[in-house]
This record gives sequence, structure tokens and C-alpha cells, in this order.
Amino acid sequence: MRNWKHFRLIIGTGFFLIVCPFLVTDKIHIHSKAIAQKTTKYSDKTTFRWHDRLTQENLEIEAQQLEDRATQQFQNGELEAALETWQQVLEICHQQGDRDSGTEFYRFNISSTLYSMATIYKQQQKYQQALEYYQQALEIRQQLGDQELIAATLHNIGTVYHHLSQYPQALESLNQALVIREQLGDRTAISRTLNEIAIIYDTQGRYSQSLEFYQEALKIAKQEKDSANISAILSNMGLVYSQLGQYEQAINFYQEVLKTNPSTKATILNNIGAIYRRLKEFPKALEFYQQALAIHRKNQDRVGIATTLDNIGVIYREQGKNSQALESHQEALIIREELGDKEGQAATLHHIGIVHRESDRHPDALQFLTHTLIIDRQLGNQDGERITLANIGKLLERKNHPQLAIIFYKQSVNITETIRKDLKVLPVEQQKYYIESVAEIYRTLADLLLQEKRAIEAHQILDLLKAQEIFEYIGSLKTDEDEYTEIPLLELEKKFWKRYTQLMNEVGTNQVEERNVSSEKLLSIHNFIDSEEVAKIVSELDENAHGQKLTSDLLLSLKYELQEHKQQDTVILYPLLLEDRLELILVSANSDPIHRTVSVTKEEFSQAILELRVRLINRNKAQSLSRGNNNQSDRKVMEAGAKLYDLLIKPIEPHLKIINAKTIVYAPDGQLRYLPLAALYDGEKWLLEKFKINNITTASLMDLTPKTEINPLILAGALTEGIYNFQVGKKNFDFEGLPFAGVEVEKLATMFPQTNKLLGNAFTKKAMESQMDNYNIVHFATHSAFVNGHPEESFILFGDGSRASLRDVKDWNLSNVELVVLSACQTGVGKQLGNGVEILGFGYQIQEAGALATLATLWQVDDQGTHEFMNYFYAALKNGATKSEAVQKAQISMINSEFSHPYYWAPFILIGNGF
Repeated sequence: MRNWKHFRLIIGTGFFLIVCPFLVTDKIHIHSKAIAQKTTKYSDKTTFRWHDRLTQENLEIEAQQLEDRATQQFQNGELEAALETWQQVLEICHQQGDRDSGTEFYRFNISSTLYSMATIYKQQQKYQQALEYYQQALEIRQQLGDQELIAATLHNIGTVYHHLSQYPQALESLNQALVIREQLGDRTAISRTLNEIAIIYDTQGRYSQSLEFYQEALKIAKQEKDSANISAILSNMGLVYSQLGQYEQAINFYQEVLKTNPSTKATILNNIGAIYRRLKEFPKALEFYQQALAIHRKNQDRVGIATTLDNIGVIYREQGKNSQALESHQEALIIREELGDKEGQAATLHHIGIVHRESDRHPDALQFLTHTLIIDRQLGNQDGERITLANIGKLLERKNHPQLAIIFYKQSVNITETIRKDLKVLPVEQQKYYIESVAEIYRTLADLLLQEKRAIEAHQILDLLKAQEIFEYIGSLKTDEDEYTEIPLLELEKKFWKRYTQLMNEVGTNQVEERNVSSEKLLSIHNFIDSEEVAKIVSELDENAHGQKLTSDLLLSLKYELQEHKQQDTVILYPLLLEDRLELILVSANSDPIHRTVSVTKEEFSQAILELRVRLINRNKAQSLSRGNNNQSDRKVMEAGAKLYDLLIKPIEPHLKIINAKTIVYAPDGQLRYLPLAALYDGEKWLLEKFKINNITTASLMDLTPKTEINPLILAGALTEGIYNFQVGKKNFDFEGLPFAGVEVEKLATMFPQTNKLLGNAFTKKAMESQMDNYNIVHFATHSAFVNGHPEESFILFGDGSRASLRDVKDWNLSNVELVVLSACQTGVGKQLGNGVEILGFGYQIQEAGALATLATLWQVDDQGTHEFMNYFYAALKNGATKSEAVQKAQISMINSEFSHPYYWAPFILIGNGF
């Protein structure tokens, strides 16, 4: 569905100021030749004989009377009558200017009269006429040098360009007005121009710039106590928050604006309706839209009528009432075309295209969506373009043209990446909401690629999505261009896209020249898609893609990494959980990627993950089984682990044996991040007994280069005593000191005498941060938490009660650190799984700070059991094991001890380079 922001509030300056030719007020000017051209309808003999008899004094009296009449007509809403009266005032101004040789006084009066006439045209939504009159007024005002009036005219020219969807021209005029108003110090006017600039950025999908200008405008409006402007700006900001998915906040705000500024009722009703539409509460949305439509019809607001008709059409379509939807959109389209509203026209054409698609009228759907795309590209409307591309992709997928659909989906993703690059300066919450709103297209594209056996390309998309999720979660403020990746087209896809773009440009050029696009020209694009030329491209795509002749740079580089470093016994496992199936891809050094599809629904798989976790973290049962019955594990845990083993490992098991794999590099997606891979059970052994397991954030962040043997030089801190009660966000935390944490650190110091111990009150945030980069292992024997959806609430707790959040970690200097150990983490998972990004968030951020890897836990484990695990782990490191080997050896040692239940050993995960 096209995300169409329906209404914005514009509070202008000098939009209509009552004028008098003989009083210095804000007015308009015109050239004598232009006046003569515009007043021919009043040049009959009666009119001009009357003028010829008037003396100078009589002319002034008559002009004043006409002006009073025009003012009254305007106030009564008689716009056409007011316009005709202003024309007569303009003629008098022109005659007096001729008699006085065009003195500045009369030129001022001419410009002011034109300005008022332009404002009427704008209110009538006759934007071309308004622009013409404003521009003539501007030229005279620039000659006269009145900066205040020049700024007012430039502002209004900018608003007209905006209505005409000519955004670069609009921004140019508004920025010129802003400069002048800042020089004059007119703060009310400055705020209103800032608001208009923000609206244009908002329209273009440039949300960060938009919010920046809205916030500055709001700050000034509040200082100036400009209540009308405050309401307008806050309403417009509500639209941005709505676009970014913060619906409840937007609704509450709109209702507040409705109380304080009833004059904006239709606009606010429309905006509230749009939110209920996104929440799929269609009857409620329709109720708000119909109320808004009644007000717009009463006010004869044609833009409002058209936009609300589109909104109502969308609701009808969502309810399956396609004929009513089409009727509503077609009425809106007539109004859009009459107004010359290109932005609105694109939205309406898009809606009509979707209705045709949902009615299985595919040729009509393609024609309207293509027309929409042409306008989007002409307007530079990136957000509209990405949505239209995705909807054409969906249409082609339904038409059984999957290879072509992939091309359009790829282009949609690439434009989304461009928008995200702009959004990176926004607060993390707004980034997070946006990525949630657009993530579907990434998964749709990956899903389709997997269906077409184009597994490697699919996982390039997934790697990109995983990286995005982490960037949004941690709120990265980096400006590294490498954070944003363009999805490359295959050579054959490029060939198609080049020809398709060429045809669109030809049609678009004709549209500019002919003012519209004919069905015949749009049909040429449709015929191209159904042509033999495209059929040949699709055939070759099928053959090449299925033959895996193209690999993505990411996976190809990983394969080369494995080959170069002679890691023939290492595999990289990419799982993707879709609504109706699980997709598995296995990458190894010396064979093509293996792709397997497992028939299981997302709901079934998620339930299996929850079931395993519930069995694993039943602490009381684990203690009674492990300590009361040596080497016995809960059979229910084994059953739960076996169920997931059958789904996740068994389909690729033959290939693991052929490759003779010893290490699994695990790149989990979404809810799979909550799964402790080590606890999968094959009926005889736990997975960790067969493989070393190494989690990664995304393949693009992974360095597979083996490291030299670690000579541990350790900085270790321990939370040994005390009670800690505090609230972070909406969650309360209650922690106690960890007695075995002190024992754990003391044992480390015995094994490695150069260990720097910080215990109890000496274990502070400042003390740790100041020394970290002097060691190659930093060990935190303390409580830490991964909080789903709230990176600022994830933390590490220190002995003095201070905390380091994920935001703080980004400033750490860990360039010399090979491993950061978090030995007592917890990840809260309730009845509903999130996307697991919080688990990898700390690991990623620690890698970004310079460390190679992180050892963390998926839940808060037993204090003594953790102490035992760490003993085994560091003993293995001391004997020359790699990080991943040390984890495996420690877990196996736990299995063969009184801590055999996987509750004690399964939660330990290694994130990063474990080689």
C-alpha cells in the first residue's frame, strides 16, 4: 500500500492582506503590459468612458470604494466577485501610475493589488495563475527594494511551487524568503517559512531534514506564542511520527490539536483516519474520513475532497469493495488533473492500480502503476517510488513473472537503503519504527529469491536486513558509507532495467510536452514486458540463477576466506524463518552453497523455540536432576532439542558429513537468535559434542582470519556483594552480589598471575573503562541484561551500582582486546518472541569498539555453575585452544560434571571471531 501522507497544515504569512492603493500595506505589483492583457474583459466603452471622466480625486475615491467592496466579497467567500473587483482596482492603479510616470507609490499599489489577486487564485487552487501573479508582483517589489514584502512574496511562490509538486523550485524560493526574514528578525514569519520547508522535505520522504525544520519552527512559534502556527507544526510532526509507525502517540496528539484548534478539524480527522487505516481498523477509519469529506465539501476545498476520496477508496478496497473503491478514486483523479496536482495525481493513479491488481485486471494495474512510477521519478518522490516499485513487483509476481518481480523488488530495496542513509541522524526509536515498517519488502524479496533457487542472492538481502536491525537497535551514529549497501542487478537484469527505464523516460518526456500520458504510450511499456526480448532475458535468468552461476560478493568473499585460511572443516549456516517454511543455506570452502527448504510454519517453529527455552531455564528442576543424579539430563529437554535438531540440522546433516565439518558459524535471523544451538539433540549427542559453534552478527561483519594463540592478559571485575534495586525504562531489576564471581576472578588470577582484579567497590565503570585497552581479555563477572527493543536499557552493572548501557559501549576503546566476557547476562523472553536483535546488539557494539569477539549468555545462569564453566574455559585457553574450541571444551566438561543439565552450559554463546 502506498504510504500517502494526506494532509499538512500550512500557516502562511501575507497570504491575504487587505490592500488600499493609498495606504502603505502589503500588496502586489504588475507590469503595465501585463495589466492591459489581464483587463481586456473590462475594457468596454462604458467602463472606460466612465474612467475618462473621473478626476484624480474621483479616481482615488472610486478605488477606495472598490477596494472596500473586494475586501467584503473576499470575507464573504465570494472569491470570483472579489477577483473581478480587484481587477478594476488594478486598472485604476495602472491609470494613475501612467499619469504620475510610474512613481514608486503607484508601482507599490500595483504590486500589492496583484499580490492579493494571486492569493485569491491560490485559494481557488488555480496554482498556475497564482504563480504568474506572484512572480510579477515579486519583480516589482524587488525593484522597489522592500525586503519584508519580497520575503512574503517569495514564501508564497514557494507554497505554490509546492502545490504544483515542483519541489526544487519551492525550496529555492522558501530558502530565499528565510534568509531575508532572518536578516529582518521577523521570528513569526521565520517559523512559518521553516514549517513550509519541513513540509516539502516530509513530502519527499526526507524525514530527518523535515523533523529538523519542524522542531526549529516549533521552538520559535512557542517563543512567539503563535498558537495557530504551533498547532500546524505539531500536526505536521504528527504525520511524520505516523509515517514512522508511532501511531498511538500520533492519535493522542491529533486529538489534542482538535481540542485547541477546531478550524483544522477536517485535516485532523483525515490524519486520524489514516492511522486507523494503518492499524487495520477500517470501519473506524471510514467514519473519520467521511466526517472529513463532509467538511471539505462544505468548504469547497477541492484538494481536501480529492485526498479524502482517495482515503475512502483505500478503505473500500481493504474491505473488498473494489467497485466502490474505483469510483471514489476516479472522482479524485478528475479533481487532481484539473488542479494540476502531480503529487496527488500520482497517489490516485497508484490507488487505482492497486484496485485493478486486487481485481485481477493485471494489464490495467500495470498501466496505472507504471504511470505512477513515471510521476514519482519526475517529482523525485523517493518514498513513493520505492512503494510503487514494490507494488509492481508484487503484480508481476502474481502474473507469474517472478524473475521480473525480483528486479522491481531489488530496485525498491535500493531506494529504501538511500532513504535509510538519510534517516541515520534520527533518534534510534524513529529509525527502529521505520525499519520495521519497510522490513517486509526485504523478506519478500528474499522469499522470492529462495523460491527461484537463487539462494546466494537471497542471503545477501538477509545479511543487509540483519545489519540494518543491529544499526537501528544500537542507534549507530557512524557515517561510514559501507553501512549502506546497494543490491546489485545481474547483467541480464541490468539489460532489462536499462530498456525499461528508457521507455519510461520517453513516456515521461511526452507527458511534460503533452501535459498527460496516453494509454497507447503506457501500453508500449506493457507490451515490452510481454515481448520476446524480455522472455529471452527471463529464460536466461532462470538458467543462470538456478545454476548458481552468480554469487554475491559477501558470500563469495566468505568462501574465499575459508579457502584462504584452510578452514575446510568450517561451514556457515544461514537459516531464514518464513511464515510457511524454514530455509537453510550452508556455505563451505570447497563446494557450492547447499540450499534446503523445511516445511514448518513460523508459528510452529517459534513454539518449538519457546518450548526448548522453557525446559532449559527451569532452574529448580535442573538443579535436582544434575546434582541429585550424575550425568542425567531432563528427557523433556532432549525431546525439545531433538525436535529442533530435526528441523534445523538434519536436512543438512549429509553435507556436514561429506564436508567433515567441525565448526558451525551460525548466522541466525530473527527469532532463531533466541535458540541455543548447542542444546540441539540428535538422539545420542548434543550438537556441541559434535561441532564447535560460533555466532556472528552478520557475514559482512565477520573476519574469519585465524588468530595466533592467545597469551591471556586479563582485566577482570566482579560484583561480589550488595543488593541492587533499580528501574530502567519500565522494567524493575533486583540483583544481589555474586559470591562465586569473586571466586571466579581469584581463580583467574591464580591461572594467570598478571590478571588485574577489580572486586566489589573497586569494580567501577570508570576503573574498567580507563584500563580496558591495556589487556587482551576483559572479563565482567557481573549482572548484565539484553533488553528487547530498547538498546538504551541494556546494561552492564558495576560494583558501585553504576551501569554502562549499550550507548556507552560505543565509546569504549577495545582495539587491543580479543575477547570480552559477560558471564552473567540475561535476555528476557516472554510468551512472545521478539526478533532477537538485542542478543547480538552487545556483541556487535563490542566488535565495533575494537574487540574481536564476545562471550555472553542467553539467560541468567547459576552463580556456581558459571564459575565452573569459566574454570574450564580459561583452562582450555591456557592450553592453546581457540576461543570457539575453549567454549566447546568447557561445555563438554560441564556435561561430564554435576552441572550436566544444559541449563548450566547451553546459554554460553560466542559472538564474533572465534578462530
